[in-house]
Amino acid sequence: MSRTVSGYICALLAVVIWSGNFVAARALAPLIPPWQFNFWRWFVALFVLLPFAVSHLRRDWPVLRRHWRYLLLMGILGVTLMNTLIYKAGQSTESLNMALLVPTAPVMILLLSRVLYGEPVTRRRLAGLGLVLVGVVILVSRGDWQRLSGLVFNSGDFWAIGGAACFGMYSLFTRSRPPEVSTVSYNAATFCLGLAVSLPFTTAEALFLPLPRISPLLAGGVLYAGLGCSLLAFQCWVAAVDNIGPVRAGIVYYTLPVFAAAESVLLLGERVVPAQLAGGFLVIGGILAATLVLPGPGRR
Repeated sequence: MSRTVSGYICALLAVVIWSGNFVAARALAPLIPPWQFNFWRWFVALFVLLPFAVSHLRRDWPVLRRHWRYLLLMGILGVTLMNTLIYKAGQSTESLNMALLVPTAPVMILLLSRVLYGEPVTRRRLAGLGLVLVGVVILVSRGDWQRLSGLVFNSGDFWAIGGAACFGMYSLFTRSRPPEVSTVSYNAATFCLGLAVSLPFTTAEALFLPLPRISPLLAGGVLYAGLGCSLLAFQCWVAAVDNIGPVRAGIVYYTLPVFAAAESVLLLGERVVPAQLAGGFLVIGGILAATLVLPGPGRR
């Protein structure tokens, strides 16, 4: 399997898993505060990953120590802040707002790639992104434009934008991962550093807010977020960025609302309207237009 194909498969698998995170976040919002939810999901991920990572960490330790500032930044962006801000947003903003704001991360990746790395922004890529954005709006609004005109933006939307920005920067800076460091070592180090930074905030939240009550729903949600959304999805995402770059991987991220809608139908029994199907096809078509490499010189 070529690096390009495996990269797209890894990116798609990560997005499928992450789409379920929004279902879990909505279900668990009344049960556990955001800092504690985020801390325990990453603790589960690190607890499972660490036994497999010990030998890799020993081998990569000299390189990890030299690049500790970079690893700390990635831990703060990907572990400490990203999902905490999204969980915080879920407490005060509507799901429609979230669905419209979180997919802005690939646009941030595209712009930052241009500014920081000089990566070209081709007309075909811009056209594909525009098609995807239209598809996302149709998908999440269910074709009802009155839903969009009635949107009220509040402070929670800024938390959602902050989470999207963290994801965009995390994805972009992943391309600077030292090549000598394995994916397992990289994730274990960033998980650990991100958790260390999260600990004071999680402790303060636990002191001032009621502790969550353990229940099968809460335990299942934390395990899904920890093993799936944190451990498996981040392994896949790092591999995807390594193989196809942050911009192409970021464009695949736009499929998240498509899978979130499909999971809402399967798990929550929601009804699909024709406009949502049209929006899903626009998203997929836009991704293909923006990411497929056409033969011949200058055809990008």
